[in-house]
Amino acid sequence: MPNKHTICELEVEIRMPNKDITANANQKKLLIWFSVVSALLVLAGIIFAFFGLAILPVDRATFLPWESALYGAIMMGWGTTLLCVGRIAFRRNDLDLKKALLCGLIVWLVVEAAFSVYFRVWFNVGVDIAVLALFSIPLLSLWRML
Repeated sequence: MPNKHTICELEVEIRMPNKDITANANQKKLLIWFSVVSALLVLAGIIFAFFGLAILPVDRATFLPWESALYGAIMMGWGTTLLCVGRIAFRRNDLDLKKALLCGLIVWLVVEAAFSVYFRVWFNVGVDIAVLALFSIPLLSLWRML
């Protein structure tokens, strides 16, 4: 019997004829793979946050436009993740997904605001406060559940 999953308004049908040991072993391998790749992404973010993108072999004339495009791409990906996973979390009232979103939002806003204060980019501290305000209602509803 097919299982239907919704991913950002797109319904995807997954057919799993048997939920046997092999399927569970494959799921565990995929979970480990996804977790390792995600952890490497977090590690790369930590390295770039503390040492900067200037450690990469990019000429100075290209650096700022490339960095801007990179920042935009990250924001698009993060925004898409929040949109898709957030809609699923609130539609299902899934506490685990909401906690994961809350964790990601806290890490993002605290680290970004801290570096913005350190580098005295005050307008971005304001942006972080505005973003926190926009997410406040769903975040506060989750906080009451914890």
